[in-house]
Amino acid sequence: MKKSLIVLVLLMALGTVTPLVMAQCVFPYTQVDMGNLNECYPTKTNNPGHGLSGIAWLGPCITGETQPPVVTERDCFGERDLPPLDACTDGVAFFGIPWQPCTQVTVAVLVSVGPNYSRYVQCGGHLYLDAWQDGNLNGNFDDNACTDGITNEWIIQDQIVTPGLNLFSFKNPFDPNLARPVQGMFRFRLLSHPVGRYGYGMNVTDPHCPAVLGNDSLDFLGEVEDYNLCDFMLFVDLVSFQGTPSDNAVDLSWVTASETQNDHFEIMRDGASIARIAGNNGGTQRTYTYSDPTAINGVNYHYSLVAVDVNGARRELGTAAVTPMAGAGKVTEYNLAQNYPNPFNPTTSIRFDLVTSGFVSLKVYNMVGQEVATLVNGNMELGHHSVSFDATNLPSGLYLYRIEANGYAATRKMLLLK
Repeated sequence: MKKSLIVLVLLMALGTVTPLVMAQCVFPYTQVDMGNLNECYPTKTNNPGHGLSGIAWLGPCITGETQPPVVTERDCFGERDLPPLDACTDGVAFFGIPWQPCTQVTVAVLVSVGPNYSRYVQCGGHLYLDAWQDGNLNGNFDDNACTDGITNEWIIQDQIVTPGLNLFSFKNPFDPNLARPVQGMFRFRLLSHPVGRYGYGMNVTDPHCPAVLGNDSLDFLGEVEDYNLCDFMLFVDLVSFQGTPSDNAVDLSWVTASETQNDHFEIMRDGASIARIAGNNGGTQRTYTYSDPTAINGVNYHYSLVAVDVNGARRELGTAAVTPMAGAGKVTEYNLAQNYPNPFNPTTSIRFDLVTSGFVSLKVYNMVGQEVATLVNGNMELGHHSVSFDATNLPSGLYLYRIEANGYAATRKMLLLK
């Protein structure tokens, strides 16, 4: 029996609460929402399911699931690689993918409420969020991971949340010794009460996954959302890869945020290797350049950047289609690029391209539409441009930046995290 219900029963016995009030604080449900993860993860027996009582849930929508969907394709689902098995597995946004071990990372969790939320609050109810990440991919969420022996896989710990967007920052518990690439395995639970470190539940029928005392099985409040995201940690964290046409040449450039066990890069042109560039194993952010002098004007080439790790494993990181020509390098279309870095604290750079000269407006807004900064407001020449945004005096959160120039308009999101 829930604690709130026990309290109401006691108050009734003392004559301070009527049966009508008690009935108003009972939230029946007819459907149950379950997670998606299988194997050693808690799913069918003693799974932490949630009754759909119209109070609150994660993401814009929620559906009932009597048992976890069957995982078939690549054993991966989620927003990075495949459509989610459940279209309503939609409440969490992961920033800065791919993640590196033992680094500070950020997620945004959207909490939506239903018609019973107001009554739930009047009855003294709260919304609690818990989340777990399998940092060593051993089939449970019980371990201390990372390299410090302290960081554990309980990444969001009984946090009270409110309707709307909630931001969380924590140390990524990935084991740095895992062979790359690595999947991201997560469980998020929206609850009516705190459940503690082992509140994710356990499959007690699996001999390889022993039961843990103190787990929590069913909650009447909202839902559980599971994510299995492929290629969530790569041995090269690529920031960008782009090709720029020149006269009978193509200039390639790429930026890496970090490299682990990376031996070298290969440049592929139309499927054939044309260059090998040494990597920066163990290094931090680095910029690379390569010029292909054998390109011919008017021919469209398809380039790909391949990383090769110290064990010989190969992975394509990015592609670019480029056509060299006389007079190339000029801007041919308007573009507003994603700011870098993102998330940022407190400064970031915003790049944009102008096809023609003219009046340009570039402004920053908060999520309720209030203007918080003007970065450009005047005439500018055509070409490539970059401006810096300093958010020292602004609070953490999501922001929008919008450009208007010669009839072109575009808007992008960025995250300030202090």
